[in-house]
Amino acid sequence: MLLSIVIPVHNASSYLKRCLDSIIHQSYRQIEIILVDDFSTDDSLAVVRKYEERDNRVKVFCNPRNCRAGYTRNKGLREATGAYVWFVDADDWIPQGAISGLVRHLNNSPKDVDLLVMGYTDNFGDAYVKFERKTRLPRNLGRNEQAMLNFLNLTKGFFSYPFLYLYSRQLLLQHQILFPENVYYEDISFVAMAVHHAKSIEVYSRSSYNYNCEPHNSITRTYSKEKIRDIISAYDRLYEFLASEGLIEKYNDQYLMRFLLHGLGACFQMYYQLDKEDQKDNALKELLQSYLVSDILSDESIIYVSRLIEAIDVNEALTKAYHRLKLDFLCDTKKNWVYSQVSLK
Repeated sequence: MLLSIVIPVHNASSYLKRCLDSIIHQSYRQIEIILVDDFSTDDSLAVVRKYEERDNRVKVFCNPRNCRAGYTRNKGLREATGAYVWFVDADDWIPQGAISGLVRHLNNSPKDVDLLVMGYTDNFGDAYVKFERKTRLPRNLGRNEQAMLNFLNLTKGFFSYPFLYLYSRQLLLQHQILFPENVYYEDISFVAMAVHHAKSIEVYSRSSYNYNCEPHNSITRTYSKEKIRDIISAYDRLYEFLASEGLIEKYNDQYLMRFLLHGLGACFQMYYQLDKEDQKDNALKELLQSYLVSDILSDESIIYVSRLIEAIDVNEALTKAYHRLKLDFLCDTKKNWVYSQVSLK
């Protein structure tokens, strides 16, 4: 079985050797490594070119300008030829033996697997030893249990990280599943589409991925007005997808909870991290305030979401605690928000 590993690269030279060495030295050799440089301004391109010269499994492609992760992953997907595709980030790395374990699971399955969900480990780096390494393992779905429900609830390991899944390339091609382009938050709707269209989903309950959580490292830890608006757009795309597939009535409660806690809540968290001048942007304040005074954040809605959290499986204690923290933050924001002088009509 040939596995295609697609890696978008943008100014990642300090991490690339660790990432690529962890892949090319895997015991399972039937892989192609597709690296797409997204117009890096450091020496990332030179680094990946050296790997391409030494290993014929490595293929390097370049964007003509900075096109962001969605476009870059789509470009890599178009070049992929393997039965399965794995999207790996250039600053993360793969534990030894991970690929052979994943492929063994696929080969031993009595049916063709469209989507394989795996576990991962958070790594905070030597400078942040106060944070413990945390391994998060997915759990098998129960009989007749819906994967989409768990994706929206963030339960059983069905998160939005695209690297947590091996995707059948046929699944992606058949349903034209691509990443949204020219946006920051491209992964939510992509994973949602894959989860929905996959006829056969299996779980590999071992940590097969090392996720780099160093604070300076992630796009999710940088802040801008554009990213706040883009978070809302990402949830708009998710809603539109659910509606187009006739799923919104079935999953409206879970969508509401996910949007309020991890969409709108993230917007306010990011807003408080902006510099003072950006916080004075009246259009941005009006946008955020419109949600605070709407029915979507009424006292009744908050009570309803709280009940949805409590209804989550008792085995998902960490997820429930995470949701509660997000809800508490949102309630505090609503209570303490200083309304701008912009009048809402």
